Amino acid sequence: MLKYLFRVEYLNGEVFCQTQEDVSKQDPKRSAYFDIDQSKIKTFSLIGENTFLVDLQDGHFEVNRIKFSLHDETLSGFRLVFFRKHRHHFNLQYKELAHEVTYRIGWQCTKNGKNYQRIMEIE
Repeated sequence: MLKYLFRVEYLNGEVFCQTQEDVSKQDPKRSAYFDIDQSKIKTFSLIGENTFLVDLQDGHFEVNRIKFSLHDETLSGFRLVFFRKHRHHFNLQYKELAHEVTYRIGWQCTKNGKNYQRIMEIE
C-alpha cells in the first residue's frame, strides 16, 4: 500500500491522480507515472498524511499549503524530479523484516549551462 499518492495539475487545469493500484492506462505493465505528460505539468503533489507540492512554474515548494523556495536566483524551465527509494531489511534466512519507502520530489533546470536541482525527501 502506497503511503503517498501523486496528483498532477496540468497547465490547462486538468488533473491526473494516481490510485493505489498504480497501473498505467497506456501500458498495464507500467506504473501510473508513465501516463504523465511531463511537458505540461504545472504542479506535482504527494498526498497522504501530509501534502507536499512542487510548482514547476516558479520552483516553489509547499508542505500542507505553506509555501517556501529553495533558490534565490531567477530560474525557469523546471523539470520534474520524482522517485521512490525502497529499502528492504532481511534476516539471514532472507525473510523480509521491514520495507521502507522514501519519496523524493523536486525539480531540475539548466541556466547558462549550469544544472540546478532541488529535491525534497519525504519518509
